[in-house]
Amino acid sequence: MPKQVSSVERAVQLLAMVDQFGSDGLGVSELARRTDIPKSTVFRLLHTLEASGAVERRGEHYRTGPLFGTHLALPDDPLVAKVQTRLTPFLSVLYEQTRETCQLGVLREGELLFLNKLHGVHRAHSPSRIGGRAPAHATSLGKVLMAFDRESADRVCASELTAFTDRTITDGEELRVELAKVARTRIGVDDNEYVEGVSSVASVVMDAAGRPVASLALTGPTSVARAGYEQLLLDVCARASAAMRA
Repeated sequence: MPKQVSSVERAVQLLAMVDQFGSDGLGVSELARRTDIPKSTVFRLLHTLEASGAVERRGEHYRTGPLFGTHLALPDDPLVAKVQTRLTPFLSVLYEQTRETCQLGVLREGELLFLNKLHGVHRAHSPSRIGGRAPAHATSLGKVLMAFDRESADRVCASELTAFTDRTITDGEELRVELAKVARTRIGVDDNEYVEGVSSVASVVMDAAGRPVASLALTGPTSVARAGYEQLLLDVCARASAAMRA
């Protein structure tokens, strides 16, 4: 019986790790490394989990399967529905021009809420998923929204800022300085601050009153340079802002 308990515990450990990385998923070798479970055991357990629908395979990666659903439910909020409907086409524009992973988010209670995500050609182990949340202070999407939302920025800067990597800003005053810079450029940057090896750049979408309603980001492995995408993001977000005002 101890062997059965051990197998169950390891299966749960694998599921938790796969779930953490959302629809991006992880490969067998990476799962073995992150969970410290032998690769042969990981492969065997994944085969069993796949047969039950708990995980599904996409190429060389495994992600949570139909047993759990592919994304979380979004809030029943007319504004959220409007933002998702009107701005998703602009994610497609970004994807068509860059082939990078594109994300759409809004601020809710000081956190970033992901409304949509299009996967790019560069695999990046980002734990974001539609309907999921992330810390605003550690994401490009969150920073560029807080830069134009004083109330949210004050709340986040006054709170305890969790470190996710050694690059995460954990000091409120340092974050305020960063947000002031973002407000000048309209570009937020996540440089290995939420997930090691993953970086992103984002810009903001405004409504008719000049209030931030959403942000769009390009995300991928840090090894792929994204500095050249800043003007593209600014241009696309300007068009998206016009769509929100229509």
